[in-house]
Amino acid sequence: MSTHTSLRLLLSVVLIACSVWLSSCTSSISPPAPPPPPVMSSEGGLSNRYASKMAPATPAAPLAERPGLGTQAGRETYSQLVTSRLIRKSTVPDAVDSFHYNDEKGAKAMVNILGGSTTQHSGSLNAAGDRLKVSLQHYGRTYPHYEASGRRIVIGEAGQSYGIRLENRTKKRLEVVLSVDGINTMSGKTASPSQRGYVLEPKETYEVEGYQKNQNTVRVFQFGRVADSVAATKGGANNVGVIGLAVFEEDEARAKAELQQEQFLRNGASAFPVSR
Repeated sequence: MSTHTSLRLLLSVVLIACSVWLSSCTSSISPPAPPPPPVMSSEGGLSNRYASKMAPATPAAPLAERPGLGTQAGRETYSQLVTSRLIRKSTVPDAVDSFHYNDEKGAKAMVNILGGSTTQHSGSLNAAGDRLKVSLQHYGRTYPHYEASGRRIVIGEAGQSYGIRLENRTKKRLEVVLSVDGINTMSGKTASPSQRGYVLEPKETYEVEGYQKNQNTVRVFQFGRVADSVAATKGGANNVGVIGLAVFEEDEARAKAELQQEQFLRNGASAFPVSR
């Protein structure tokens, strides 16, 4: 074998060996992994999974640490409840309305969330489609309120009592089922429109002073800690801070027919039903 032939064979072997070595080096380097796909949120938009892990939802404060006001059952006072009959037009209320209350700090915070003004308003609130005027009263003084995005937030004071003043603005008899913190003020049970309410004569004004204890006694409404509220003692503190009204109009036609029937019955009454 000539010298030139030997050199060519040696060069070919070297080139093949280098090619194999480069191929093995290239195959050992993996390409970079693609970025993870975005995660769809429940609202249908894009959500950053890493940001979500770093910013969990704030848990609710324990009951004893909840800020703001709830309604307690204060001192007992005399308030006679007289039974009055009213025939509702329907089992469904003619109007349902509500408004909120809190201390000044909490009321301002709610206004800021709703995007309203912190200008205080005085006077009563129009409620139930203008059938009623409603206010929270303390010895004749009306608590002020804020207004924001259709909400009304009355500004209360811790330790102070209040009454709920109801004014019937219509020429009809109305029944008002009233709730404070989700509790029916007349029965002390979890509130429902189907329960009994207060009957107001046309243009009548009546002040509900507190939770009815019996036919002649109430325990006055008093602003205090959420943990000490009546709702909290009954396990319903999630509804603290709201006052609700379910309003029923009287079925005047049925009431008139019932009244006439009573008069026919009385007309036939005998002064001496036992003859001798």
